[in-house]
Amino acid sequence: MLWPASGLAGGGGKQLERIRERMEQGLALFVAGKAGDAVKEFESGYAEYPYSAFLFNAGVCYEKLGKGPEALAKYRQYLQVDPNAPDKQDVERRIARLEAEGAPVAGAPPPPPPPTEDIDQQSMRSLVVIETEPAGAPVRVFRPKSESAPAYSRTLPNPDWEEIVTTTAPTSLSLSVGLYHIVIDKFKDFNGSDTQLHVSPGHVHQFKANLSQGVFMAFLRVSSNVRGAHLWLDTNDTHKPEWGTAPYGELVPVGDHSIVVQAPGFEPTSSKVTLESGEHRELQTTLVRVGYGFIRVDAGDAPRATVTLDGKLQGEWSQGGPALEVRASAGSHRLLVESDGRKDFEGSVQVPKGQILPVHLRMIPKYPRGAAWTQAIISAALLGTGAVLGSQSNEIKKILDDERAQGSLTASDPRITKGRWFAIGADVGFAGGAVLAGFATWNFIKDPLPESSKTEDPAVEFDDPLKRRPVALRPSSPPTQSKPVQMAEDEGTPWQFGAAARSDYLGISVGGQF
Repeated sequence: MLWPASGLAGGGGKQLERIRERMEQGLALFVAGKAGDAVKEFESGYAEYPYSAFLFNAGVCYEKLGKGPEALAKYRQYLQVDPNAPDKQDVERRIARLEAEGAPVAGAPPPPPPPTEDIDQQSMRSLVVIETEPAGAPVRVFRPKSESAPAYSRTLPNPDWEEIVTTTAPTSLSLSVGLYHIVIDKFKDFNGSDTQLHVSPGHVHQFKANLSQGVFMAFLRVSSNVRGAHLWLDTNDTHKPEWGTAPYGELVPVGDHSIVVQAPGFEPTSSKVTLESGEHRELQTTLVRVGYGFIRVDAGDAPRATVTLDGKLQGEWSQGGPALEVRASAGSHRLLVESDGRKDFEGSVQVPKGQILPVHLRMIPKYPRGAAWTQAIISAALLGTGAVLGSQSNEIKKILDDERAQGSLTASDPRITKGRWFAIGADVGFAGGAVLAGFATWNFIKDPLPESSKTEDPAVEFDDPLKRRPVALRPSSPPTQSKPVQMAEDEGTPWQFGAAARSDYLGISVGGQF
């Protein structure tokens, strides 16, 4: 039994695309060595869209897995569903081979799988949908008897070709891989025509003839490595309405056509194609990303920040406003972000090709230096006072030493006490100034807060002015997690001080002497 194709055209175009996806997904799993997963894909595809090609392909997968009984059941079901299948004899030979191998009952250990050259993707069946407008036209399908057969002739006999299908449109066929020729005979007052078809494994091929105009149109389908890429047919003016978004296809007049393919973040490309009457053409386009990208910068809870890239000021970001987008050539760049009262961030950033890299800055407040400045000022005052007192004590000592040498100095001279206090004051001033100078130096140097840092989200696609964001087929890495900022505890000071004494004078021996 052949399932009607009438529901797959026109409004059913989305359904045909879904069947195509299921068929090609099953084939991709099979080619990847995942025959078990491919079976599930083909069986669920048949449950959703009961076309016999799904059954046959499931049987091929079971054979690949060495599951003879299951493969046999699928092939038998295939012939039950489609008793007039074009490849009926081939399938019957497969069934006979499996029966001759003595396929074990279900549940028994599977036999060794047959040679892989007999069970590969070339064994897969494809769905071929043939339609005419108006419906009801007679359809014949031919295939060559050998690889050396000459091309099918429209006017001469074709003894090297065999007719495998005679039916009427619309129809759907399960065909094996190879070359075919589809002939639409004259129908009422409509002209006939024909076309050549190369059937690839595990695909869905659609062919439609518009007989109302007496000629065939051609079916053009354009796909791309960027899903949702915008397509324009026969125009270079991309401001005009688009023809469709990839993948997309429909009937177009025969002749020369140009196709422009464009997606945000990719270099636009154009192709030319010449379509013959009744031809089914699938055009695969590959878009290449542009050589530049953007970084999208925000500075977190900083009130505002300036952004510099490679030494060039790019602009200012303000809290509550949109992120600042900076365009740059793809590759490594030096990013500098500055904000008043916060530590600068400086580091490298890798600008992606044709994408936007979101960069989030964590701008850490600068550690306060007020205490250090206070300590430095007091230290300078103490050191200055110590220098003055030390100088005066040294002058008094010199005078007293001269008088002592002359024998005119008495023990009760008040200048002795004054000189000693000046010396002690000088020592205290120098010592206190040195201690505070050490504290001030340490407080200027130490910084318990971490440096400003950045995190990056996965790169995103350029904004689509047509409100349809294309999806490039590539993976992305998960965003990095930033660690919370912890205030470091005061680690104390490394300074140590000790007292010293002279044998003949009292005081701390730092600067003054007496």
